[in-house]
Amino acid sequence: MEDLKRSRVTIVAVSAVVLFFLTNYLARFLFGLTGVVVSVVIAALIAAYIGWSVVRVLKRVPTGEERGRVLWAYGGFLGALFVAWGAYVGLSAGLDSSGVLFLLSHYLPYPALAHLMLSDRVASRFVEKVG
Repeated sequence: MEDLKRSRVTIVAVSAVVLFFLTNYLARFLFGLTGVVVSVVIAALIAAYIGWSVVRVLKRVPTGEERGRVLWAYGGFLGALFVAWGAYVGLSAGLDSSGVLFLLSHYLPYPALAHLMLSDRVASRFVEKVG
């Protein structure tokens, strides 16, 4: 049973990455929205989805291991994506400290807000709504 829950938690992380691509495509290319505020809003929506979905799958507040699994899968994939994007920009046009700050300001809200939504305090609110 634990293996099934572990795989479902991983599926939530993978679906959050897919949601990252879809929402950014919609917001940035179809609607023409740009800026850090858009990244923070999208990150908050995806983080709420992650928190609610993990609690819904587990029917309880996630343990540290489960929380870590989701955050490493989600944040790690997005981190690798942003590092690859930074390397591409750095090799093609050059990347200075303001460019690194720009990339970090767009990346950090995603894992930070996901961590917040998976915290015991916030996840317990989702348990009340799901259970």
